[in-house]
Amino acid sequence: MANTWLVAGPDRRRFTGRALGAAAVMVLCMAVSVVAAPGAATKAAVGVLGFLAELGMVLSRRILPADRAVWGVLLTIGSGFAITLLAPIGLGEIPVLVGAAVLPLCVPPGPVRSAGVAVVAVGFGVAIMVISGSATGLLAAVGAWFIADRTAEHAELLAERDRVVALLAEVEANRLARQEAAAAEERGRIAREMHDVLAHSLAGLNLQLQAVRAVAAREGASPALTGPLERAAELAREGVQEARAAVGALRAGPSRGVDDLGTLVHGFPGGARLRVTGRPGLLSPEAGHAVYRAVQEALTNAARYATGSVVEVNVAWDAGEVRVAVRDHGLPAGRDPSGVQGSGSGLRGMAERIGRAGGTVAAGPVPGGPGWRVTLRVPVAPAAATGPGAGPAEGPGAGPVEGSVEGSAEGSADGPPT
Repeated sequence: MANTWLVAGPDRRRFTGRALGAAAVMVLCMAVSVVAAPGAATKAAVGVLGFLAELGMVLSRRILPADRAVWGVLLTIGSGFAITLLAPIGLGEIPVLVGAAVLPLCVPPGPVRSAGVAVVAVGFGVAIMVISGSATGLLAAVGAWFIADRTAEHAELLAERDRVVALLAEVEANRLARQEAAAAEERGRIAREMHDVLAHSLAGLNLQLQAVRAVAAREGASPALTGPLERAAELAREGVQEARAAVGALRAGPSRGVDDLGTLVHGFPGGARLRVTGRPGLLSPEAGHAVYRAVQEALTNAARYATGSVVEVNVAWDAGEVRVAVRDHGLPAGRDPSGVQGSGSGLRGMAERIGRAGGTVAAGPVPGGPGWRVTLRVPVAPAAATGPGAGPAEGPGAGPVEGSVEGSAEGSADGPPT
């Protein structure tokens, strides 16, 4: 079943409403500066500088890589200073303040960032002093510094939140693993008790009933006595078989599958969306559990390396296989990696688990776009394989399915998950 859908995930090349609004405000300020500039030549120069100021923001926030984005910011700041001097009664201060706000996002914390902010702030204060003709204009430097400082604090808060989100994903995965391990241990204990007590007792009862029946037959007892003894022995034998089956079921325990992906996505601490399409096929419990674990690992990787990005989980059923794609959109603009590192064996374990289920795993950067994508392909039983031996169906129903589930909250460097 074909579907086309769009997720508004963070993308440096996608202009959001907020970004378009900011660009419109900048254009309006530049238009005011052009009108305020004296003379046609000056107006033309201010117009070109306004275009360069806007271009610098676009370059720094949408086009240039993170390690070169500072050049776009410097272009905006320099253009703003020039506009301020050419059109003193215009709004050339706006590009300078915008550049001062973005500058901390483009320079790593340290002496270089502090020096850059100080130079911009002092230069802004001197420019205001010159055009106002008053030494009190130097106080404007405090405003520029304050804006840059608030931006730096906000970036630090975002980085800390990203780290917390990544740690929450790790904690949730570990919690589920411990919970399942504890449940498996408890099932094992109950299975041992059933095996050691109930199964042995039933087996002993069966032997005793057979012995009594043999003695009764040798002594010439009537069928009225040997018949019930035979039925009682048969019930004891069936009880032994049922006890052994129950012990085996307890030791195997319930496994999670494709049906549980909705709960997994909903509990993801970052932003995640699930999309299921097609007619669910027949998937063995082992294969369903492998898919669940692979998606869980892919979500955890996204929380580590693309924190802040919306993660898309697509599940597509067809006649021969189920395809699951987990894709993030990479780090949002101005964000740094969470700093939480994996063990380095996640993808390898994922591939081994899916391989045992007869499937394949492909992982790598998204072609033509930001982010990372993990794709799973697992074969399903033919649709005609129905009946007692077909195995349980790992799907939400027998008919076509099309729906979505969203995660609980907003979940930021592209790179291979581990």
